[in-house]
Amino acid sequence: MKARIGEAGVCPPVQERHQVHIVNPAAGNGRLIEAVRRAIANTGGEIRESREPGDVTRLVRELFAAEPTAHAVVYGGDGTVYEAVNGIMQSGANRTASFSVIPSGSGNDFSTHANDSGKHEKSVMTPIDVIRTEADGEVRYFANMMNIGFDCSVVAQTLWLKEKTFLRGSAAYIGGVAKELLVKKTTPVTVELSDCVDPADGSPVPDMRLEQRMLLTAAGNGSCCGGGFHALPLAELDDGYMDVLVVNDVSRMKFVALVGDYRAGTYVNERGALKEKFRPVLRFVRCRRMRITGPERFCLDGEIFPTGEDRTIEASVMPLALNYVPV
Repeated sequence: MKARIGEAGVCPPVQERHQVHIVNPAAGNGRLIEAVRRAIANTGGEIRESREPGDVTRLVRELFAAEPTAHAVVYGGDGTVYEAVNGIMQSGANRTASFSVIPSGSGNDFSTHANDSGKHEKSVMTPIDVIRTEADGEVRYFANMMNIGFDCSVVAQTLWLKEKTFLRGSAAYIGGVAKELLVKKTTPVTVELSDCVDPADGSPVPDMRLEQRMLLTAAGNGSCCGGGFHALPLAELDDGYMDVLVVNDVSRMKFVALVGDYRAGTYVNERGALKEKFRPVLRFVRCRRMRITGPERFCLDGEIFPTGEDRTIEASVMPLALNYVPV
């Protein structure tokens, strides 16, 4: 791998970095951390324990603030990825730090794209984009997907189902979809998209301003959410853009008729052109910046946040701002 010049100098390859494994000791009834201990016994790696929400962010931030060229291996699902990404960005060492994710959560959509898609070479440091968001004066980052509207409400329903029932993974998400359909709500929004290109051919697209009732919006680098819903099937981690999908207000019957294509990601073909039946229903574009006003909440990699009094979220792509190592 070619060395990369970052803010702190030349980045060493991942094999030469201090390896720090961040694990919840309670995961898998303690079996996970014991398996990690056995796996790294002869490698000189280090384990640091995360015990409660927010610990991964803190541990990652502290690690890279002290050692900007270390390598963090985090164990968990998409919520853990969210925490790790924010810890890296908060440390200020994002151009030199590197991380990997070992999927071991209830939702592993980032790993599905980053580790399993075959698009990125295993064990090789790969620069990827990160998306910066700001809402109610607070800055947050994500590497996979932001969901607003129906999808975000489904996340809330899914979390409830996981807590109250035996459902897990995509089964819980499908249950959340069904439950939310019973109370389907749309939101009046203003969506502003800038620095856009057509997914079909990469040609520039004029800035957009949409004022409408919206069922959902998805935006991001990763292709999957909800344990395997391919909401953004053509998204790339390293193209400098976020794929954006805006679905108009549709009836329950119409949504049920179309949700199979939404789940499979087949509403758009491999060249980025929408199928005919979806053209009146949704917008699909790539852009570098987005501003959306109207929603009360939004989701970043499955984590739910309020938009605050002004009910506005701003998002912008930071190209190749993180170093990821697929496993």
